[in-house]
Amino acid sequence: MVEATTQCLAAGLHSTNESCRPFLTQLPLPTPLKPLLSSSSFYAMLTTPLFLLSLSLLLLSLLASHQLSKTPIQGVGEVGPRGRRHFSWNEATTGDCGGRFFDWWMFGGSVWIRAWFCFWDLIHVHDGEDEEGHESGFGGENLFACFGVTQHVVDIVSPTSDGDCAKDKVNGKPDGDGKTEDGQANQCKRSVGIIGYDSSLGALGPLVLAPLRASILLLVWCSVCSFLVLTHEELIGWMGNMNEMPSTPYHEKMVLFALNILLGIQSITNTGGSILGDMNATFMDILLPTIIYGTTFVALVEISLYTLGKVCATLKIYVPQGVSHPGGPRPHKILRVPKWTQGKEHFLPKELLLGDEDDLNKSKWRCAVAHDAHRDTDAKFDNAGWSTMTGEPFGRQIWTTLESQPSGFGKGGNEEDLETTLKKELLATKSQNGTNNQPEEKARNEQKEQNIFSPLIDLLSPDKENKTQSKQDKPDIIGDFVQSIFSPDKKTQPKIKQDQPDVIGDFVQNLFPSNNKERAKNTEKEKDDVHKLIQALASGGRSTPLAFDPSKNPNTCDQIFRAQMIASYLEKNDGKLPDDISFLQQKTSEEDAKSNPPKTVMEAAKRGVAFYSILQTADGHFGGDYGGPHFLLPGLVVAWYVMGCPSVMISPPEQALMLHYLMVHQQEDGGWGTHIESPSTMFGTVICYLAVRLLGGDKDAEWIKKGREFIQKEGGAVMTSSWCKFWLCLVGCMDWKGHSSVPPEMWLLPNWFPFHPGRMWCHCRMVYLPMGYLYGSRFIYSNAETDPLIGELRKELYCQPYESIHWDSTRHLVADMDNYSPIPVFMKFAQNCLSIYENWNIFRPFRDVVRKAGLGFCSEYMKAEDLQTNYINIGPVNKALNMVCAFHAAKCDVNDPAVRSHMMRVPDYLWVAEDGMKMQGYNGSQCWDTSFAIQAVWECGLLDKFPILSAKVWAYLEKSQILSTNTSQSSPASQYESCDNRDKYYRHVSKGGWPFSTSAHGWPISDCTGEGLKGVLALMDSPIVMKAVKKGILNDIDPSRLYDAVNVILTLQNEDGGWATYENNRGFGWYEKLNPSEVFGDIMIDYSYVECSMASMTALADFHEKFPNHRTKEIAFAISRGADFMKSIQREDGSWYGSWACCFCYGCWFGIEGLIKAGESHDSPAIKRCCQFLLSQQRENGGWGEDFTSCYDKDYAENGMQSYGDDGSGIVNTAWALMALSSAKCSDVDAIRRGVQYLMKRQLVCGDWPQEGISGVFNRACGITYTAYRNVFPIWALGRCAATYGSVLDEDP
Repeated sequence: MVEATTQCLAAGLHSTNESCRPFLTQLPLPTPLKPLLSSSSFYAMLTTPLFLLSLSLLLLSLLASHQLSKTPIQGVGEVGPRGRRHFSWNEATTGDCGGRFFDWWMFGGSVWIRAWFCFWDLIHVHDGEDEEGHESGFGGENLFACFGVTQHVVDIVSPTSDGDCAKDKVNGKPDGDGKTEDGQANQCKRSVGIIGYDSSLGALGPLVLAPLRASILLLVWCSVCSFLVLTHEELIGWMGNMNEMPSTPYHEKMVLFALNILLGIQSITNTGGSILGDMNATFMDILLPTIIYGTTFVALVEISLYTLGKVCATLKIYVPQGVSHPGGPRPHKILRVPKWTQGKEHFLPKELLLGDEDDLNKSKWRCAVAHDAHRDTDAKFDNAGWSTMTGEPFGRQIWTTLESQPSGFGKGGNEEDLETTLKKELLATKSQNGTNNQPEEKARNEQKEQNIFSPLIDLLSPDKENKTQSKQDKPDIIGDFVQSIFSPDKKTQPKIKQDQPDVIGDFVQNLFPSNNKERAKNTEKEKDDVHKLIQALASGGRSTPLAFDPSKNPNTCDQIFRAQMIASYLEKNDGKLPDDISFLQQKTSEEDAKSNPPKTVMEAAKRGVAFYSILQTADGHFGGDYGGPHFLLPGLVVAWYVMGCPSVMISPPEQALMLHYLMVHQQEDGGWGTHIESPSTMFGTVICYLAVRLLGGDKDAEWIKKGREFIQKEGGAVMTSSWCKFWLCLVGCMDWKGHSSVPPEMWLLPNWFPFHPGRMWCHCRMVYLPMGYLYGSRFIYSNAETDPLIGELRKELYCQPYESIHWDSTRHLVADMDNYSPIPVFMKFAQNCLSIYENWNIFRPFRDVVRKAGLGFCSEYMKAEDLQTNYINIGPVNKALNMVCAFHAAKCDVNDPAVRSHMMRVPDYLWVAEDGMKMQGYNGSQCWDTSFAIQAVWECGLLDKFPILSAKVWAYLEKSQILSTNTSQSSPASQYESCDNRDKYYRHVSKGGWPFSTSAHGWPISDCTGEGLKGVLALMDSPIVMKAVKKGILNDIDPSRLYDAVNVILTLQNEDGGWATYENNRGFGWYEKLNPSEVFGDIMIDYSYVECSMASMTALADFHEKFPNHRTKEIAFAISRGADFMKSIQREDGSWYGSWACCFCYGCWFGIEGLIKAGESHDSPAIKRCCQFLLSQQRENGGWGEDFTSCYDKDYAENGMQSYGDDGSGIVNTAWALMALSSAKCSDVDAIRRGVQYLMKRQLVCGDWPQEGISGVFNRACGITYTAYRNVFPIWALGRCAATYGSVLDEDP
């Protein structure tokens, strides 16, 4: 038969060869198909036992998933001896779902191993401990883990009023003395957390996934077989008729063939009833054979697929990568570079920064923190002496023109009191560096009549000639800024009550005593020297203070903020600098001071810490510029404009500073980049141009004309990306038909549905949540049709008349320069289908019903997000969008309480630097930067040398732990920590975590929790800090709070062994095929990252060293799995891709340190390969350097710091490389020495380092600023290298 078939097929099936015809008409049904059918008729397909079995299995799996998602399991304890370990053959590399759809078919059978071990644990429930020493009852508890819904968060709750603990205890009741087994007085445990995938999104454990997979395999097989049976007779008839109808055109034959098949399908409905009747009599007779056949089929298929997969992987024909593997280099590299007009320095107009006689805001700009910031907001919004701000104030930083409010205004205390108390109690007879204070005072008293600031004027300037040649028309803004602090004029002087001391005036009198007539004559000169001192210290190595020249470097030095911190430090410390840089104030010549560089590595580290300690804020955190992206500020401006331009939200001075920011970052071609180091893009240009015009920019100004020309040259605003199009729709500059559908009814899908919005990465879903609401509401600026400015913009943004644009045809248009992550074909198809759904009236009745329900849920969800974050929201994009949604829900009333609460938190995102006012990528990076800083000081062994710094960091970290202080627990956010609310709003457990920014922000992150925990553990090694805690000067951090942090970390571990950011990975790799954003990559799910994994692993390891009896085996097991994951994503060249900074040096530091802390040998292949990679990238000057293009291209940018670094090297990249190599105890001491000497050479005489290129990145394609990195990481690297290699680094090579 095979031979005959081959001959006929070779003849083309239409041969007139008569020998084929008898065979064609008698072609039998393939033998393997017969056992599948109870009847030879193909009409019986839908009622075959195998199909019914497959369908039943599928429905039962989905029903179990849905039921478990509705009723989360509570009160369960440990996960059992196997935990999540034995869950796959190739899970370590492929992840639960695989990086590709093909991986699921090839390697997804690993779920059967997981299911078997779960079942084994289930049937082996016994009392006492098992052979591995685990507690009793593990089997039943592990059952829930296998279902994928095990909740395992130890939540410390307060006792009830009668002294009894709350219900839902773990590990029994408190004993007679009111303590739990961990010795925690009057506390009990309650399970509120999650293991593996979140229970609120359905059960995806192996006991559900295994039958689900089996049912899918069987259904696919039934479909294939039914298709063959269905087409068998038609195929025979068609092949026979081909010879009988030679004159019939081929396409007509195909149409007839298709019609015959459709008629056959139609007959199924006519015969189905009789077939079901026949089946009832014989169903039991064929049930057992069907089960046997189905089981055998699934087993053979799984074994075959696994064998094929192993062969392909072994021979490297196809090696699967995990869903969290970032992949190799991109084939399409970034080719364009940003370009600005050379030598064009921009200065903030003095009236913008300092105020003007005609300006109502006559006070100077200042950064207010913590309670001071809350009081300022209350005064600005006229809250009548009672604060409406919620959440912990520590860490909050805002820029304001209002005077500092007295501590009695509204609620809150004064952080300055803490520092005063610390100095009084801890220092006593010691200075901040721990030395006796009397000799120092004696030496300074001897210089009382001398000008202590004069030697610094030229010393701290890196370019004396450039400095002295500054133009007369350049305002001395820092000088005026300091002048306003030390000697405010009468018109701008803050109003001070008679009973309130004039602190600044007293300080000036103390610093410049006037009891000596000769001395009084020199006071003005000395004031000028103070101005120049602060100017030099804050300059960050720039030759012209406060000048911003993007052609030299588009990154700011944060000079304005640093100038304020330096001035504040001098005020508090009698005009004296820290001891390690006090030599700058001695009466020496410039040459003598310059000849006094650090003699050792540790001297350089001490000098770095001494300078950085000046910048610490009153509440203990380290602040700084976290700007960079250009698309954030325009979104806020659009929100402000559509809300009616409330001045309390964005004041006229703020508008001017924002407009200045946009002007100075415009590139030579007229465009703006997506971020400050990006070449011009349509995304950046269109949205920035929109903001410029809304802020009042004159369309006839030359720079604005250039922006308009760039847009029109590239095809108009229809060529921008979808996120920009959304803002255009809101303000009325684009029809909603020009934007793809964002249906809010997607939230109504059942939680177990494979693609559910709640499974997306939190940043992604929290942006598309308000987008869905606004799209579903078709929100448009109410005056869009009558506002002349909107009319002008409709002309300026497009290349054709606005009314003539066919909007639906523009939805998929995007410029190549924006198209980093092209929308896949399937997503375009889905968007086209949704367009039909949105626009065809036939769907309107259904759409109206479900849309109303979807909008209702979106509104409720956004209110929950607002309250959970104290109206800060997770990020700047959804902050602006949520605010517009609240405005719409309040019927466009800006005085609505929710809208006011939103506007009160807008300043949290704004930052002022020498380039103007920008919107940051978060409400700051306070906790992240501070946690790193204190670890750097700890590793240098300098905690007690700088006790005030250390104690203030302890105070800040204690206040920053989420939902762990009385203030945070009394906020509305606390109620959303309950199981029901977390399940309803798709939130992971929050209590005990540390944030990226502030406790009030409310979103814990795995690496931030890890670094915050490590910071606290490091401070526990400081006798002085612990003494302050014991005396009650500092609040204690109870061990139970550290247990909460450990619990957050453990529950955030993904099934692949790594850690994601905010939540477990809830989705699948194929979600990226539905990424609707063209400008960002890998945003759809929360992947596991090397950075998050290392921070979590090392935190667990450090915690275990101090608390060896708490969850010991779980911690050890988590670290082991984390190490396996980190090895699985290491590249062949030994490097790790850094996803959150630039880039491979950063990833290598996390990779090496994480493995070493997990117990990896320094000589292991993974460590040695990474060291070899780093050594191969070291440059001739001893440093390392790369920029954001490493992240964008996923390839090491060898000359990345050529533009903004030092001969291709950068201090931050060099610090990361040195930290990695020293952690690995690299044997190439000469390479380490050269790197250390590079950092010491680049250090400024004051202990600061120059600001170079952008160091942060997110979503692969967008850079972001961390001004703190230039201080923290060089200090840390120097301290680590000195501790590892000792004095050998101080020797000449």
